[in-house]
Amino acid sequence: MIVIYFLMIAGVWQRAVADSDSDSDACSSSVTISSQSDANKLSSCDTFDGSITISSSASGVITINNVEEIKGAFIAEDASGLTEIITPDLDSVQGAVTLSNLNSLTTITMAALSQVSSSIIITGNPRLKTLGFQDLEEVEGQLVLTGSFDSVSLPSLNQVKGQTMITGSSSMSCSTLDNLKSENVFKNGYSCSSGSSGLSPGAKGGIAAGAIVAVLLVVLILWFVLRRRRQRQRTGGAQSTVSASSTPSTVVALDEKAPIPQGTTPPQEEASHPGEQQTLLPRKPVGSAIFLDSRSIYEAPNGSAQVQECHELDAGPVLSSHQRPINAD
Repeated sequence: MIVIYFLMIAGVWQRAVADSDSDSDACSSSVTISSQSDANKLSSCDTFDGSITISSSASGVITINNVEEIKGAFIAEDASGLTEIITPDLDSVQGAVTLSNLNSLTTITMAALSQVSSSIIITGNPRLKTLGFQDLEEVEGQLVLTGSFDSVSLPSLNQVKGQTMITGSSSMSCSTLDNLKSENVFKNGYSCSSGSSGLSPGAKGGIAAGAIVAVLLVVLILWFVLRRRRQRQRTGGAQSTVSASSTPSTVVALDEKAPIPQGTTPPQEEASHPGEQQTLLPRKPVGSAIFLDSRSIYEAPNGSAQVQECHELDAGPVLSSHQRPINAD
């Protein structure tokens, strides 16, 4: 009986040692968390020797309990479905804390975090409006907080050895942070500005591409309208030219009774040059029923084109008291 009892105690002790070794192995290497069940496996680790990375496939709320120290880095990047990160017991991180491009993230709770031996970089989280590290005292590296924050609270901060850059929304006030600057908390440069749109780089790129496409469409429409207008103007000009060329042009003398075709020399111009020999064309019979009271009628020469016949009546004195047909036999 004593032997059996001794064997039972040995078995229990062996399982305890095995569990201890298993827990030690779980806390000594880097781990990637894809779900809350993965995070629960770390609850036995007060100190985690490796780095903790939240996978890009993680979603919802991730809570890491009982872990007080991370000797590696704490990283969460490009997890678009992640909404909350909660580490209620985390006191220090030896590596960097990087939380970036988490499009659905609304809450970061690290109330016990007091020291980061590297950098804190939180950027590209458009839905994260409030950011606070109530117990944070020292940051050995950079402190970069950029986004659409309405408020940033660092009430216990004593020292930042790296460069500090903080950017928030237009409603964020930098006055409290400026007071920390005056207290020489920021050792290697400090800037704080408000008015960030909070848009991710992808959203900004999409807006720029849309604007370029809109401008190109406007230019194309203007080019098409101007081209159609020029075509209409050319068509209208060609029709006007054809109409003008098909209608005989005539010149009407103001002191004469009938129009004179272009290209025919009026009698007045012929009389103005007495030294030049004048050639009179024979008068064309117009019928016995027509009587003209005039001495001279000039007829335009026949040509291949149709020529309108014009007759001129002399307004001078009548030389006879009767009328007779012209060219009548």
